[in-house]
Formats: sequence, C-alpha cells, structure tokens
Amino acid sequence: MTFAVERDGAPGRVLLVSLPCSRPDAWLGERAIAIRPALVTAAIRLALDRGWDPRRAGSAFLLELTDDDLTAMTAGPPAYDIPFMRR
Repeated sequence: MTFAVERDGAPGRVLLVSLPCSRPDAWLGERAIAIRPALVTAAIRLALDRGWDPRRAGSAFLLELTDDDLTAMTAGPPAYDIPFMRR
C-alpha cells in the first residue's frame, strides 16, 4: 500500500510512502494496516531525516518502509488487521 503526503497550501515535492502491507479492505488475505495520524507523522519525520524537502520542486520522493521501520515508528510490532478475521 502507498500513501502520498504533500505540503498544504504550497506545491512542492510529494512524498510517497510505501508500506509492506495492503489496505484494510483488501480481500486477498494479505497483511493489512490502517493509516493513522501517528503513522503519517512518523513517516514524515523519517522522510525528512532521509532528505525529503517538501518545499523543493521535483519528482516524488519515495520512502519504502520495512517491517522494522514500522516497528520502530510504532514502538512495537505493527498491529496488522486481517479483514477475514474480524468479528
């Protein structure tokens, strides 16, 4: 799954965050995770640390997150939501 982030009110370089899982509404039985504000905030901070400048023009900056990145960002293993296991 991928989500995009861009600066409000001033166009610039878009951040594309790629996650090692799929959307919560996926029906293929893959790992899924909900995108929450805390995850977006942590991804933005990591992208800034890795060189993303949202004020500069240019092609999109791709941030590919791993399971280890998600663990570090959420202070524990990611809680995956598997749609077919919902009650």
